[in-house]
Amino acid sequence: MRVQVRFFAVFREMIGVTSEWKEIEVGMTVGQLWREYAARSPRVGNIRTAYAVNQKLVNADYVLREGDEVGFLPPVSGGARTKPRETARQRTQNSRKESRSRKRNEIRGDSRKSRIKRDAYITREALDLRTFVARVACPGMGAIVTFSGVVRDNARGRAVRYLEYEAYGEMAEQSLRDIIAEIRERWRDARVAIGHRTGRLRVGEASLVIAVAAPHRAEAFAASRYAIERIKALLPVWKKEFATDGASWVEGPVAGELTPESAEMAAKQVE
Repeated sequence: MRVQVRFFAVFREMIGVTSEWKEIEVGMTVGQLWREYAARSPRVGNIRTAYAVNQKLVNADYVLREGDEVGFLPPVSGGARTKPRETARQRTQNSRKESRSRKRNEIRGDSRKSRIKRDAYITREALDLRTFVARVACPGMGAIVTFSGVVRDNARGRAVRYLEYEAYGEMAEQSLRDIIAEIRERWRDARVAIGHRTGRLRVGEASLVIAVAAPHRAEAFAASRYAIERIKALLPVWKKEFATDGASWVEGPVAGELTPESAEMAAKQVE
């Protein structure tokens, strides 16, 4: 029987395959298939892996069926838990860049419609925060909290020139919808819209935007924090940093290894 196999980010580069149809034996598990590919490149076998079948996370013992779409996912981009200390000069430079970025986004936003049509977006287009705010705003909401994750010019002591984001697009959008559903289970009245950008991003441009509306500020802040923590732990999006001394993929957690409960604990810190 045949299955379609897809590789992303560092796996795609190491194995040299983006997508292919592969003949496999009946009864083969996704873990066994991965070991066949890992044998091609010893380095691949040393990298933590998540398995997706038909765009859903599965365990290694999942038995594959005819026509399945198999995705092998390296650790997702996640996010830094500590912020590097800035010098006074860096703060001044970053402030100027952020100001220029806001002006660019305002110009771009003027040419766009004031509303988006879905709550979850993966896109190569620039993200306009105002359209996400418009998506969640309504008269019954007393608080709207927004978050923008922007490209900074430094990471782990390196000077960053730009970033490139890659996504398992269909699965990533479904993951965002799942996160929004989790939020609504915990904060019933919250309204959420999330967008993540892919492709090349310059310093100061937004890679992620989140807008959360709720009747009260405590729920809005907590739901926003929950969304951020879940995105870092789950979203099949990968980030490659292009610095002055070379390029490298940023390694975070393996998709799905951090539980919703850990994100809920982080959210409660702001309640």
